[in-house]
Amino acid sequence: MKFIRTALAAAIAAAALPALAQQPYQSPWYFGIGAGFGNLGISGNDLTGLQDATVDEKEVTYTARLGWRFSPYMALELGYYDLGQYKFHGGGALQVDGEARAKSFGVSFVGIVPIENLDLYGRIGWARTELKVNASAPLVPTPVNVKDNQDEATYGLGARWNVSRNWGVFAEWVKMDKVEVDSYLLGIDFRF
Repeated sequence: MKFIRTALAAAIAAAALPALAQQPYQSPWYFGIGAGFGNLGISGNDLTGLQDATVDEKEVTYTARLGWRFSPYMALELGYYDLGQYKFHGGGALQVDGEARAKSFGVSFVGIVPIENLDLYGRIGWARTELKVNASAPLVPTPVNVKDNQDEATYGLGARWNVSRNWGVFAEWVKMDKVEVDSYLLGIDFRF
């Protein structure tokens, strides 16, 4: 019985080889890296209890992702996003100085519209985001360090120009549902 299964598998593989030889090899797996800037959706006016508060609203962001394009129109991605480090300063009697940093890891379903060498895509998925806040004030002897993890939805839109079969350049906007950072990224995808 084992011999029959092995012979059947070999026959199927031999029959499929001519069909595979007619089409150029293109792996469904890809790896991407990118960088850009994040735009924080919070201003100094949103910080309650701090007069004349200022917040850095733009910061450098990064991404790294691993994807599996299981059809020309769909892919699954695991992604890491460093959403930036945003400094803040509060006026008034407290004079609070600090910074907030957000990092996110998640999985996304990617819908793709291929147009010759261009892929237009949208993503929706789940992310686990870690937010760290460090703050200090002259009148408070011990700095405050807070760390919070939260689950949230992630979504975005992008375009990828496929320079060759093995690599492409992308531009993308990504948003996390709870962390109020819009990331605008440029990067490269490599198929392997």
